[in-house]
Amino acid sequence: MDTGGVTRPPSHPVDLHTHSNASDGVLTPAALIAYAAERGVRVLGLTDHDTVSGIAEATAAGARHGVEVIPGVELSTQVDGREVHILGYLVDSDDAALISCLGELAARRRTRIERMVARLGEIGVPVSLARVFALSGQGSVGRPHVARAMIEHGYVADVSEAFDHYLGMGRPGYVPRDPFPPEEAVGLVRHAGGVPVLAHPVTTGDIEGTIARLLPAGLLGLEVYYGEYDDEMRNGLRATADRHSLIPTGGSDFHAPGFKPGRDMGQAPVPQETVALLRAATRRRT
Repeated sequence: MDTGGVTRPPSHPVDLHTHSNASDGVLTPAALIAYAAERGVRVLGLTDHDTVSGIAEATAAGARHGVEVIPGVELSTQVDGREVHILGYLVDSDDAALISCLGELAARRRTRIERMVARLGEIGVPVSLARVFALSGQGSVGRPHVARAMIEHGYVADVSEAFDHYLGMGRPGYVPRDPFPPEEAVGLVRHAGGVPVLAHPVTTGDIEGTIARLLPAGLLGLEVYYGEYDDEMRNGLRATADRHSLIPTGGSDFHAPGFKPGRDMGQAPVPQETVALLRAATRRRT
């Protein structure tokens, strides 16, 4: 697959945090799996934002390419204005309660993006709402789609600049999410038979406080080996996970080749044993 000349460091065989164009990634689920195989990734977690619509396609492609697909989802919540994302692994993608909630979240996402585009217009950075939705295709629309529309207009050079100057929390184009407590997200994942994990915990702004809040709700894991984290951060998070008896997971948070430093497929050093621990957690609950 052509990666646009992006330099690719050696890949690790397990990547449990990736996104397809079913949400805000750029590759179809099948193309994502083909890219994983090319990169030497043998176990891949598909964790699209607030949707499980890409899992069937990814699983079928995985069978063709020799890539084991871990069905997952990433649920977006907030606590006191801070982003708290919950990864759900090994969920039943046909669970009625999960599907119903994801449908509601998709509707909220659409309304939020409409408000963001309106706000950008108010500050003199107009983008086409139709183009944003076209970029999202049939997937779950999100801020990266707005960022890509901004790039097309020439307002910013890349997605990072769009978030840093316009779309990130506290920036002029930012619109907060509707209330969706992380406890509800954890409960939703567990109801669907999955393993709930706190994603990229540094972004919560209060790792210990967030863990303490979510443990009673049924939190089972912590994303330790995140793509952008350095070894010192990973070591500290591993100690935190061990202290709270949480499964240490990880992944690149891949959206596209060359998306952000540290975020290409397989760049996070996720231990193979993580997959066994996730499966064991589901067996203990059955």
